[in-house]
Amino acid sequence: MLPIASVVVLSIISPFVRGQLPCDSACRNLSEILPGSVFFGQTAKSNLWSNFQAESVPQCRVEPQDAFAVSKILTVAKAYQCHFAVLAGGTSPFRYASNAEGGITIDMQRMKSVQLVDNDLLHVKVGAGAVWADVYRELDPRNMSATGTRNSLTGVTGSILGGGISFFSQRFGWSCDTAVAFEAVLANGTLVNVTHNSYPDLFFALRGGGNNFAIVTSVVIEAFRDPPTWYTFQLWDIGILGVIFQRLQDYTAQMPSEVWQLATTFGWHVPTRQFVISERIVGSGLPKLSSSLHYPAGELSSKQSNVRETYIYQRSTLQMSQKMDIMNAPGFYNYFGSVTVKNHATIHLALADAFCEEVFSIQKAAGLQIYIVYNPLTVETLRKMQTRGGNALGIDPKDGPLTIVNINLHWNSESDIWLMTNFMRRLTTRFRQRAEELGMLHPYLFQNHAYEEQDVFSGYGNESLRRLRRIRKEVDPEGVFQKLQPGFFKLGEHVDSMS
Repeated sequence: MLPIASVVVLSIISPFVRGQLPCDSACRNLSEILPGSVFFGQTAKSNLWSNFQAESVPQCRVEPQDAFAVSKILTVAKAYQCHFAVLAGGTSPFRYASNAEGGITIDMQRMKSVQLVDNDLLHVKVGAGAVWADVYRELDPRNMSATGTRNSLTGVTGSILGGGISFFSQRFGWSCDTAVAFEAVLANGTLVNVTHNSYPDLFFALRGGGNNFAIVTSVVIEAFRDPPTWYTFQLWDIGILGVIFQRLQDYTAQMPSEVWQLATTFGWHVPTRQFVISERIVGSGLPKLSSSLHYPAGELSSKQSNVRETYIYQRSTLQMSQKMDIMNAPGFYNYFGSVTVKNHATIHLALADAFCEEVFSIQKAAGLQIYIVYNPLTVETLRKMQTRGGNALGIDPKDGPLTIVNINLHWNSESDIWLMTNFMRRLTTRFRQRAEELGMLHPYLFQNHAYEEQDVFSGYGNESLRRLRRIRKEVDPEGVFQKLQPGFFKLGEHVDSMS
């Protein structure tokens, strides 16, 4: 028996018109069902962060006002076999991840409310159209925050579906680990409220399993009081890379009590044509900052390297996430990539060496920005990932501590796409090979930041992957989210043709 939401829609689906493409017919039908919410032509385009997504033009863009409207859209898309994408932030560089070329883009921007729904448990309900700036803007005045991403314009639901590294992961895990409930539309149009108690398997899958199971229309997350306000940045000479990476190793193994997050960035600085190394620290108190560091033993060991730049801020979470946005300006072609390695200065340095060798092949590209970020994944963070039955990422706390190394690349010209594609293929391959050679590779790949050709789910481990595929078959037996929502990372298992 069809769910009620689907029965209502199916009763008013227009008959297919000969000569019209399926998505054209679907969009015309939706304009009748949801008047004032469907946009065609130039008004269907979205000014998205990456050119790869911004250049895509859907057959129509639909702005649902609630979960019932989302159910109607999904039912129509299925009836006409029209592909779709869900736009709930749009900061992925993955072409078609949130904008369906020639299909239906389900734009959640009318569903972006942020509401503190339980002042005792500090539960906050967030609509699917909200970005983390919306959450921080609501919570900052209350002296509260949430375990959201470090960039303000990242979509809340998308980051949770993929995992979500945060300023505050050392204390609370990743973004997905603070989710306590989801409102979601299943492939058959049913609207469900998903918690660890009501639908434990689906709850597990939505915390890191990507867009393979349902369309999330809202999520309830845990907030916390008294967020840290100290943020520091230091820029160092690359001659002491080994010292910086040793400190990263030491901090990841035993994070100082006042430090909530450390990120080490190594990049090519285009204006000065130099490689640069920097550290960012988030703390509840001002962390101990060095003005100079000794060169490694045997390498000018009697000399010191003075810090090149030091900045100390006291800022709200919103202000600091907006400052991070500067490193990720819109209007470029972008690629992400990721690798996970053991926490050791040897592999950190080896990856930096490979990065230096490969960057020279693209250094003349217009509008180039290229850097890698070393993100600690501490044992304490991994333990937080075990709450409420654990997330879908498949990382055992016994594997830690680890380092998530993310690649960030952008450039100006469409003519350089092939150059950059080859660069990313070489760099991700070399990172993986070098880590394997040193016995320091971990199979996990951070979904939110992986390169589109990387096999994300193979890194989740056999147990988690088998469970995810079983859940997918149970909640989406026809493979709607595998076949009609092709953008982003899919579970990869063959599904029968939809009837």
